[in-house]
Amino acid sequence: MISEFRKMKYLFLFHSFFDTNSSGSIDKSDFEVAIKNIAKLRGWKPDDDKYKETESKLMKIWSSLENAADSNKDGQISIEEWLTMWEKFAENPSAPFEWQTLYCKFIFELEDASSDGVIDSEEFSTVHECFGLLKEDSEAAFKFMTRGKQSITWEEFQELWTQYFTSESPMDPGNFIFGAATY
Repeated sequence: MISEFRKMKYLFLFHSFFDTNSSGSIDKSDFEVAIKNIAKLRGWKPDDDKYKETESKLMKIWSSLENAADSNKDGQISIEEWLTMWEKFAENPSAPFEWQTLYCKFIFELEDASSDGVIDSEEFSTVHECFGLLKEDSEAAFKFMTRGKQSITWEEFQELWTQYFTSESPMDPGNFIFGAATY
C-alpha cells in the first residue's frame, strides 16, 4: 500500500500535469491539450518538426500510460485507476512503467530549452508555468531541489525523478522535480 505522502504526490501529478482539461480523469484529449500548451510555450506551429516530434512522443506516452493504468479499458484513467497503478509500482519500484521512463526523458528535453544537456532555473520554471504552476514556486522548488546549484544534468535529473516516485521523506530534493515546494 502506498503511503499518504506518496498518494499526495501522485494526486498532485494527476491534477497538475496529466488531467490538463480538469475533467477528473486522464484521457487522450489531456495529452492533446498538453501538446498545444507546449507548442504555444515554444512558439511551434502544427506543421513544425518540433511540434510533430512532441506530438509523437506524448501520444506514445499516452498509449503506454493507458496500457498501464486503464484497467477497465474505457479510454480514461480515473483517480482510482491512477492510484491502483501506483500501488503496482510500489511492489517493485526498481522497475518503472515504460511511460515513466519515456515521460522522464521527455520532460528533461522539454525543460532543457537550450539543448545544452543541463536544466537551469529559468528553463525549469518556464515549463512548470506552462502547466499552471506559479513561477515563484517553481524557482523556489528548483533552488531547493538543486541545493543551490545553478543547473542539473540528465544524470542528476534521473536520480531526482526516481526519488520523487519512491521517497517517503518530504525533505528529499526529488520531491520538488515537478515544480511545487508546497507538499
